[in-house]
Amino acid sequence: MQQEKVRRGRGCWAFEPSRTLPMEVETEMTEQERKALAKLVTEPPKFNEPMRHHTTLRVGGPADALVTVHTLDELQKVVQFALERGLPILVLGEGSNLIVKDGGIRGIVLRLSGELTRINFDTQEIEVGGGTYLPHLLVKAAQRGLSGLECCTGVPGTVGGALISNAGTAEEFIGGKVTRVTVLTHEGILRTVEKDELRFSYRSSNLKELGLVIVSAVFNLSRDEPKAIMERIHRRWRYRWETQPVNMPCAGCIFKNPPGDRAGRLLDAAGLKGVRIGDAQVSTVHANFIVNLGNAKAKDVLALAELMRETVKAKFGITLEYEVQIVGEDE
Repeated sequence: MQQEKVRRGRGCWAFEPSRTLPMEVETEMTEQERKALAKLVTEPPKFNEPMRHHTTLRVGGPADALVTVHTLDELQKVVQFALERGLPILVLGEGSNLIVKDGGIRGIVLRLSGELTRINFDTQEIEVGGGTYLPHLLVKAAQRGLSGLECCTGVPGTVGGALISNAGTAEEFIGGKVTRVTVLTHEGILRTVEKDELRFSYRSSNLKELGLVIVSAVFNLSRDEPKAIMERIHRRWRYRWETQPVNMPCAGCIFKNPPGDRAGRLLDAAGLKGVRIGDAQVSTVHANFIVNLGNAKAKDVLALAELMRETVKAKFGITLEYEVQIVGEDE
């Protein structure tokens, strides 16, 4: 069995929902709690960390604590720490498909690194850490002649986020290739979920209910020539480059496609391309993307998104459903 650690990366758009520990009341961390938390991990936590530095849209206020865990033991300790103190947890992948409000996030924002980003290759079945950067997984699998994940080309999120939102195209999804998933439950228990318990649908899965953190997943892929796989990846990437604002700060598609139609087509037909509030602008390339022209605030992005929804509702009678995840507090 081969094992390879994959570096982290950044992207401009994808499907990367965060996973949150549900709490009725959010509480700020005390200084004593900060010191105790720092003792649990090897990498020093970042306190009052601006989330605009960690989201692809480049908006978001400060998180009480941004904690990077490198091992399963660190992960379990941090989750147990939060459970005992009633602190909310938000698991952050690469910060795509995410809008953090200007007031920031209370509690702990958690990132997976180190051994939680490894790939174990074993014939056609591969085990992948939940924090693995998806584009690198695609390339490493292609180099070994393993096909089946090309539908996720260009998604710059992590494997965990991609599974929760069932990332892919309109016809193919990552959920179709997974055989089992190991999660850390909302009670802090490590559990393996078999395929027959998993439910995947368009941009959705039942993994949020099954676990707080996706620790790893096993995929069953098929054999093909590495060159043929890479050609498919390159073709899909070129298409995205031509049709989406991949060179601008953005969060990915703002809305899900309604049944029988496409959100981008409706938004374009409503004349919304180029409309802006502050430095938040509806992309002139693809109307289902909002780009940050430089100094946008989350409140600008959210006001523009609501304007987009209201306009489509007024013109076509269709209420668009959000695809991006909106978290945090107002300023």
